Amino acid sequence: MLDTFIFDMDGTLLDSSAAMTYSVNFVRKKLGLKEIGKEYLEYHLNTLNETLALQLYGTSEYTKEQQELFRNHYLENSAKFIKPYDGVIELLEFLKSKDKELHIATNAPDFFAKTMLSNCKLDNFFTQIVGANNVERSKPHPDMLELLCPNSSTYRAVFIGDSIKDEMAAKNANMQFIFADWGYGESQSAKNRQKNIEELYNYLKNILIR
Repeated sequence: MLDTFIFDMDGTLLDSSAAMTYSVNFVRKKLGLKEIGKEYLEYHLNTLNETLALQLYGTSEYTKEQQELFRNHYLENSAKFIKPYDGVIELLEFLKSKDKELHIATNAPDFFAKTMLSNCKLDNFFTQIVGANNVERSKPHPDMLELLCPNSSTYRAVFIGDSIKDEMAAKNANMQFIFADWGYGESQSAKNRQKNIEELYNYLKNILIR
């Protein structure tokens, strides 16, 4: 029986790519770069083995200026763009009613995740919110999932996410995985895929009430 449900955040629980694109373009304008589209950002967020700073800002790594510009703009403006996908609250309420432990594993810094989840009134559902700054290696490495499921308990957990990075993290942690087909990423290899939150809810309900 599954005891632990770990969720990716952006593209899985929250529709946030418009907010991220808005803030990335704010930084790009400050740097004298042209705007990018939301689809461009979604693609590169979920592509393996890429340097995201290079794709977004043309630098080999994020500079302090880029980080501060994005952070301040995103925290100030993102709330008006971001919302949970339809059915997310009902899904989380159902899982909590079954006394399941819920966590977040996101490649975003944890302070972004906590702020966004709080703005959407979802933060109280989760026992732990783990971001890229809390581990040595972010997804697709298994560090976040192993932190959330210590003592070889990964077989009683499932990770739900929308990207190949999420899928690989679950595989590397020897953990069950559900691909969120409604999100931003793509996967040709995920075997368990749910097309929307309602389908995921029904799938988990059938498992947990047996």
